[in-house]
Amino acid sequence: MGELKKQAEVVNFAKPGERVFTAALFLLGVAAFWQSLLLWFRVSPPALALASAAALPMFMSLLWLALCFMNFFTITGKKLPAAGIWQSFQYMLPYPLPAMIAAIAAYCAALLLQVSFYIATPLFLYACICYLTRRGFFINLLWTSLCIGLIFLVFTMLFRIVLP
Repeated sequence: MGELKKQAEVVNFAKPGERVFTAALFLLGVAAFWQSLLLWFRVSPPALALASAAALPMFMSLLWLALCFMNFFTITGKKLPAAGIWQSFQYMLPYPLPAMIAAIAAYCAALLLQVSFYIATPLFLYACICYLTRRGFFINLLWTSLCIGLIFLVFTMLFRIVLP
């Protein structure tokens, strides 16, 4: 009986910065949806609307908005913690995130410096997979190969985009 009382007394707190982060993600999702709408009206429509170049960005931005909306309602009932700015910053930028931002910046810089897409992308994916999963050499190589194959299949075969 005492255990049930302790469980009932546990208050569900939001993590520091969770509401601000969700609101920022929602605003970015609105901007992404707006850009996908502009793309939708700019490109000439193909015979099948789902094969349009704007179909994937529109779907992903709508999914982004829906998940942010759902997350907002899951955190509205939570109480705000007594946390400072540093705890909020640590919540919004967890340990792997700055490293991944740096990796993405290095990948973009490599592409701008005319490094081949077929060289830069597998190296970038392999490095990111190794950093995030910390598995063995061959399993990471397998995942990288699978990702590169799917990128090639989707963009070259389905959307008929010439990769750089």
